[in-house]
Amino acid sequence: MPQSAEANREAWQAIATGAIAHVIMLRDTAIVDDAIAAAVLTAIDGVQRAEPPSGSGSAALVAAFDERIDSLAAPGAVSAASIARTRYDLAAAAQRLVLRDRLLRLALSLNTARSALLDLADDHVFTLMQVWSGSSPLQPTNFAHFLTGAIAPLARAARRLHGTVDEVDRSPLGAAALAGPGLPIDRDETADLLGMEGPVQSTFDALTAVDYLTDAASVAAASVLPPRQLMEEFLRWLRAEPQALRIADELLAPANGDLPVFRPPAAIQRLAVHARVVESSADGAMQLARAIPYGPAVETIDPAFEMTLETVAGAATVNETFATLLAGPIEFNRAWFARQAGRALVTMGDLADLLVLEEGLPPAAARDITALTASRAAQEGIEASGITPATIDAAALLVIGREIGVEIERLGAYLAPRRFVEKRTLLGGPAPAAVRETLEWERARLEADRRWRDEKQRRIALAAENREIRTHEILATASSG
Repeated sequence: MPQSAEANREAWQAIATGAIAHVIMLRDTAIVDDAIAAAVLTAIDGVQRAEPPSGSGSAALVAAFDERIDSLAAPGAVSAASIARTRYDLAAAAQRLVLRDRLLRLALSLNTARSALLDLADDHVFTLMQVWSGSSPLQPTNFAHFLTGAIAPLARAARRLHGTVDEVDRSPLGAAALAGPGLPIDRDETADLLGMEGPVQSTFDALTAVDYLTDAASVAAASVLPPRQLMEEFLRWLRAEPQALRIADELLAPANGDLPVFRPPAAIQRLAVHARVVESSADGAMQLARAIPYGPAVETIDPAFEMTLETVAGAATVNETFATLLAGPIEFNRAWFARQAGRALVTMGDLADLLVLEEGLPPAAARDITALTASRAAQEGIEASGITPATIDAAALLVIGREIGVEIERLGAYLAPRRFVEKRTLLGGPAPAAVRETLEWERARLEADRRWRDEKQRRIALAAENREIRTHEILATASSG
């Protein structure tokens, strides 16, 4: 288990949760009677309220917990807490309980980040912008369409996270040292008392699995990739065109008397760096997990488990911070974006469509005329808005040996950036109606993911309530007997 005091307390409580569930199950299967169960549950209550030992590994922490139970239990109940279990399956269960909580926090932060992106996109459905690929301008779109490139992968990360949680959310209790005990325990009941989906099917797999750690680290890295890419893109904009963004004062580095005008966007830079740290941590956690030898891994899994927890927690923080930045401290200059949208001849590709659809030219000839027109316009420093029928005719004479005589009124319908965007109404395209449809679809996915997380939390809360009720029942029955 993690070595910090806070992490040890979290692990200590998870051990207590698993121990309580196991004792209730022992009583329900008549392996122990009410008196012994009550004595052990009372001792567990006292132990979980105490401070755990520091610097302990998973199995050692469980061993310390069991020793304290025995020191507080009535003489007839000594060692009863570990009937039909070992420190290994309880340690594995505690690890999964802690990781489940961290993953559900990541799910919440992912949903928050997606919501912030969707809100921002809703405000910019009509904000034209130019998109670059590498160092070259590519095509115009709108800012909302641009943001869907981050919204969609975050949604996919959230769905991957569901699968990871469902695998983590299974109980190893009952595996004992490896093969399970020889007593008639009920692993399904124990899993239910923990609010889990069920037991890990194989008792061997329950103590040897490491893939749930690699899955958790991988999905954590996937969740910080879109925020990092966007933040780094914003930083590039600020370096090249500072007027593109307006950054709130609290996101800037403090003023320096020696360099009064040097106030870089420190908060954005920190977020991008933090995301890269999470990605690096995820790689390290996966390497550690993959290096674990085949076989029971409770005592060798601790380093990979600790790094996975740090990775998942870091990913949650990145997404929470990302959502906060998008909610107001960063403002996007709509007018500047619109001025840039049609520059560098980025709409010229549609001239070929005009020549094919309205002039009846063969596609190859239309492409050649378009390429020649664009090349000459670039040499002369002419933007798409400055292309004239005469410019096109000069290229057409060289390609097909005649002029075309395109009406100048029709050029705007193909070369103006707003018209370029508006006519792309295909599913997933940048036309405002198409973008709104995409955003609505993503909001529906977000709401479904919120319901999924709420249901997980509800199940966990009901299990905690059930453990408390059953504990009181056992104590009351033992007292009355």
